[in-house]
Amino acid sequence: SSPDHCVSPRRELPPSGTAAPPARTGRAATRMSDYLSTGGIRSPDILINTPRRTEAVSRDDLFLEGYGRQFGEKMTYSVGITYGLGLMTGGFYGAMLGVRQGGATSKLFLNSVLNSCTRYGPALGNQSAIITMFYVSFHGLIGWARGEDDVVNAATAGTLAGAFYKVAGRGWQPMAKYAAVSGGVFTGLDLLFRQGYI
Repeated sequence: SSPDHCVSPRRELPPSGTAAPPARTGRAATRMSDYLSTGGIRSPDILINTPRRTEAVSRDDLFLEGYGRQFGEKMTYSVGITYGLGLMTGGFYGAMLGVRQGGATSKLFLNSVLNSCTRYGPALGNQSAIITMFYVSFHGLIGWARGEDDVVNAATAGTLAGAFYKVAGRGWQPMAKYAAVSGGVFTGLDLLFRQGYI
C-alpha cells in the first residue's frame, strides 16, 4: 500500500508579502474556546440573566382567591358557578318531587319526574344567577366606597342583592326573606373563601 495516505496534508502558508489572517479575538475567540473545551457554545448572557420565578405558587395566585380580580372576570365566573349549582339543586329537588308524585305507568312516572326537574331546576338557576349578579355589583361598589375588603362587604352586598331581587314584589315580607337568606349564604361563602375551605 502507498504510504501517501498516512501522511497528514501540509498546511499551506500564505504567499510571501501577504499578511496573515487576523487572530480570533473577543467573542469569536471565546465561542471557539468554549466549543473546543466542552463541545458546545456557552449560552448568551441574555439567557443566563433571565429572571426566573423561584417561589412556589400560593393560593393567592388561584382564581378562587382573587378578590381583587377584574369586575368582568369575577362576574362571569360567579354567575356561571351559581347558575350551575342552582340548576342542579333545583333539578334534584324536582326529581324528588316527581318520584314522590309517581305515575300510573312507567311513561307517566318518567313524565312526572322530567316535568318537575324542568320546572324547579331552571327557575332556581335563574334566581341564583340574577341574585349573584346583583351581589357582585354591590360588592364591588361597596368595596370601592369603603376602601376595604372584608366580610362586611359580603354581608351588606348579599343582603342588598336579595332585597333588590324582590323589591318589585308585593309586600315587604318576601323582600325581607330573600334579603336574609341571600345575606346569610353570601356571608358564609365569603368566610369559607377567606378561611381557605373552598
